[in-house]
Amino acid sequence: MKTTFLQRNSLVKNVLIANSMIAAGMSLPAIAQEGVIEEVVVTASFRESLTQALEAKRNASGVVDSIMAEDIADFPDTNLAESLQRIPGVAISREAGEGREITVRGLDGTYSRVMINNAMGQSLAAGSGGVRTSRAFDFNVFASELFNRLDVYKTQSAELEEGSLGATVNLHTGRPFDYDPLEIALNVQAGYSEDASKTSPRTSGLFSFTNDSETFGALVSFSTAERVVSNTGADTGRWEDDTFGSCSACTTDEEIAAVNSAWHPRFPRYADKTHEQDRTGVTGAFQFKPAEGTLITFDALYANVESERKEPFMQAISLARTGSTGVQQTDVAAYTIDGNNSLISATMDGVDVRSEAFESNWESEFTQFALTLDQDITDELRVKAMVSQSQSELDNRETTLIYEHYSDGDERQLVNYAESSSAVSYDFSSMTSPFLDYSFDTANPANWEVSEYRDRLYDASSDSDTIKIDLEYDLNDIFVLKAGFSQRDYTYEIEGLRADRSFTSADELDGTVDGLACGLSPQVTADMGSVVNAGGQTFFMGDSSQFNTYLDSGCWPYAVRTGDTRDVEENVTGFYLQADFDTDLAGRRFRGNFGVRQVETELSATGINSDQTVTVDHDYSDTLPSLNLAYNLAEDLILRASYAKVMSRPNLTDLNPGGSVAIFGDPAVSYGNPYIEPFRADNYDISAEWYFDEGALVSLAYFYKDIESFPTSETTRLTWAQTGLPDSLLGSQINDLIDAEFDVTRRVNGGGGMLDGWELQYQQNFTFVPVEFFQKMGVITNITLVDSEVDATGLQLTGQSDVSYNVTVFYEDDKLSTRLAYSYRDEYVTSHNSDFNKARYRDETANLDFSVAYQFNDNLRFTLEGINLTDEPVADYMAPGIGRLWAEQNTGTQWLLGMSYKY
Repeated sequence: MKTTFLQRNSLVKNVLIANSMIAAGMSLPAIAQEGVIEEVVVTASFRESLTQALEAKRNASGVVDSIMAEDIADFPDTNLAESLQRIPGVAISREAGEGREITVRGLDGTYSRVMINNAMGQSLAAGSGGVRTSRAFDFNVFASELFNRLDVYKTQSAELEEGSLGATVNLHTGRPFDYDPLEIALNVQAGYSEDASKTSPRTSGLFSFTNDSETFGALVSFSTAERVVSNTGADTGRWEDDTFGSCSACTTDEEIAAVNSAWHPRFPRYADKTHEQDRTGVTGAFQFKPAEGTLITFDALYANVESERKEPFMQAISLARTGSTGVQQTDVAAYTIDGNNSLISATMDGVDVRSEAFESNWESEFTQFALTLDQDITDELRVKAMVSQSQSELDNRETTLIYEHYSDGDERQLVNYAESSSAVSYDFSSMTSPFLDYSFDTANPANWEVSEYRDRLYDASSDSDTIKIDLEYDLNDIFVLKAGFSQRDYTYEIEGLRADRSFTSADELDGTVDGLACGLSPQVTADMGSVVNAGGQTFFMGDSSQFNTYLDSGCWPYAVRTGDTRDVEENVTGFYLQADFDTDLAGRRFRGNFGVRQVETELSATGINSDQTVTVDHDYSDTLPSLNLAYNLAEDLILRASYAKVMSRPNLTDLNPGGSVAIFGDPAVSYGNPYIEPFRADNYDISAEWYFDEGALVSLAYFYKDIESFPTSETTRLTWAQTGLPDSLLGSQINDLIDAEFDVTRRVNGGGGMLDGWELQYQQNFTFVPVEFFQKMGVITNITLVDSEVDATGLQLTGQSDVSYNVTVFYEDDKLSTRLAYSYRDEYVTSHNSDFNKARYRDETANLDFSVAYQFNDNLRFTLEGINLTDEPVADYMAPGIGRLWAEQNTGTQWLLGMSYKY
C-alpha cells in the first residue's frame, strides 16, 4: 500500500497551515502573493463584481484575470467553464450542452493546472469518449454556486506552483470572514430543457456566522442540481475508402475504381442520446483568530456527480468492417460521388445491420480538506503554511447489448429471420440531416438475433497530499523577500475490466458449440426489449433489464483489460526564492517580482506488460526562473512584461510501461515511456492596460511560447537495459536476449514548436452617456488571436482556435439586472493525420446566453436564465476544407426560472 507524505510525517498533521489567500480588510492593497486580493467582498451586484475583478488585475504584478461572485452563493454562470470563457484567451469545449474543459491561449486543458483553495485538484469524470484519463480538469463535477472567486494566472512567478504551460486556475470557495457577521441565502431554480421536454430542480444555499469580536467564523454552503438533456444529431463514426465486394451499379472498371477510392460513411446513423445527471456539492469553512496576527482556517469541499447516458443506435455496421464479413461482402447497387470524392449517397446490398442499446453509468466523488495558518511573527516577518489532502474517485460502467441482422448467407447468422433482405440506403447530401432507409422491418424482433454483449468497468482514483510553507520578510519600504517549500504526493490509479464477447465466442466458452451460450439462445423475442423511436427511426432494441441475464450466465466473465490498468505516483518537492518590489521610477510607480523555483520530481509508473505487473522509476528536475514587471506610464496606464521558464508534466497515458514484449522471432517491445520528459517552454508576455474610468479598461497583450518538445511515437533499436523494463519479462530467453537489441516502439520527446497570439480587451460602464437609461448599461468584450506551429509537422496544435471572442452587454439598476452574452470560438483541429482526409476538426461555435434578475425587496429576488438561445450545435468533421461529418450534437435551449432569498 502506498504511504503518503502526510502519513510518513506525523508532525505535519499537527502543523497549522496557511497561505496568503485569506481575506482581512475592505481595501485592495498591493498584492502580497501574485494576483491575490487580501479580502474578497461579496456584493449583490454584477457591476460591482466586475469592478473587484478589475482591481485584482490592476494590482497584480503579472497577468491575472479574475471572476467574482455577484451575490451570496450566486456565481455569474451556472457552470464554471462558462464563466471562465469570459476571460480573454480562454475558450471552452462543451459536451451535452455544458462546458467541461478549458483551452487557454491555444493550449488545451492538458497544459493548464487547476487548484482549489490554493491546492492542486483533479476531478475525474467520464463522457462520450469514455473515462477521462488526462491531467485536464473536468469542470462538470462542481456546481458554480460553491465558489465565490476564480483566478486565472497567465504568467508565472516563483511562488506559484509549477505545472502549467497555458495557465494556472485557482478556484476559491467561500469563507466566513468574506461575509457580513450573519448571512443566510437560499436559491431555488427550475430548469427546463427544450429538446428533452423535461423540468429539473436546482437549489443552493449558504449559512455564514462571525462572532461580534470577529475572532471566529463558520460557514457551510450546499448545491444540488438535476439535469436532463437530449442530444440529437447525425453520426458517421468517420469516413473510409474501402474496396467493396462488388458494384452492380458500375458498368466499367473505371467506375468500380472510382467507387472503391471514394470516401463513404463508416456507419451512417442518427444519434438520439439522453443524459441524466445529479450533482451535489457541500463546502465548509472555519476561521479562528486566537490572537492579533494569527489566523487559522479550515476548508472542506465535497462534490458528487451521478450520471446516466443512454444511446439507442441502429446502423449498417458492415461499412465499418473491412474484412470478408464487411465491405467485401457488400454490393453497391446505386451511388453518387460528389465533387469532393465522397460517396455521398448509395444503396448497398448484403449489409449487416445492428441495433445497439448502450448505457453508461458513472459516479464521481471529490473531497478536499485543507488546514491553513497565517502568522505574523514580527512586524516584518510572516509565515504562511498549508496542509491539504484531496481525493477524486470515479466508478464507470459502460454496457452494450447488440442485436444484429446479418446479410443473407453470412456464416455468422444463427437465426432465420422473418425477412432475409438486408440492404441500406443513405444520402448525406445534407450532412447534418441525412436520409437513411432499410429494406426490412426493423421493428420486428424476429428480424434480429443476439450478436454481442459488452460490459466494461472502470475504477479510477486520484489522490493529492500537499504541504506548503511560505515566508515573507519586509526588507524595507521597497523590497519584500519571499522563500518557500512545498511537497506534494500525487497518485493516479485506474483499473479496467471487460466482459466483451460475441455470442459465437460465448457459445464456444461453455465447452459445447451447440448454438447456445450457457443455455441462452440467440433468438430475439418480444420480451427481450421494445420498439423505440430514436432519431426518427423505429426499430426493436434490447434494454437494460437484459444486461444481467448475460453477465450472470457465466459465458461473459470479466477480465482485466491490461491497456486500461495502470497507476502513476509522483513525489514532487519544490523550493523557491522570490523578491517583490514596489518603488518609483522616473516619478512613476514601478513594481514586480523576480525569482527562481527548483522542482524535483520522483516518478513511479506501473502497468501490465506481457501479463506481468511492471514498475519503472524515474526522476527529473527543473529550474524555473521568472520575472514580472509592471510600470505605470501614467496613473491609469500600466505597461507589463513577463518572462518565465515553465513546465507541464507528461500525459498520464504516455507514462504507462504496460504493453508487450516479443521474445520469440524478432525481439521487440511496445509500451508507453515512463522516461518521457515534461513539456517545457519559455514564456514571454508584454501588455498595456489603460484604466481610463472607474470599472473601465482597454488592454492589449502579446504572448509568445517557445515550446521545447512534444511527445511523439517512434520505433528505434535499443538494448534491453536501455528499455528500463525488468529482466523477468524475458522469461526463458533471458540468457539469449539480455544483451540483445530490440525494436522498441514507444512515446518519446519529439521536436518542439511555437505559439504566439494577441489579446484585446475592452470593458466599460456607460456612465458617460447623457441618457439615464443607458448610463446603467455596460459592456465586456475581448478577442484572442492565436497561431502555432509544431516543428516536426509544420501543423498547428490540436485544440487551438485561430480566433475566439465574447461580448457581454448588461443593464443594472436598483431593481433590474439583465445581461446578454455571446461567445464565439473558431474551428480547431482535434486530430491530425498525414492524409488530410482523415484529419479531424471541430466546427466553429457561437453561443448566445441570457439572464435577467428582479430585486423584489431587500431579501427576495427572482431570476430567469436562458442558455444556448440559438440552439447552437457542436459538430465534428473530417477533411478540413471539405467537411465530412463525423458527429453532430444538438442539445437545444435550456431555461432556468428561480428565486433567491437572502437574510
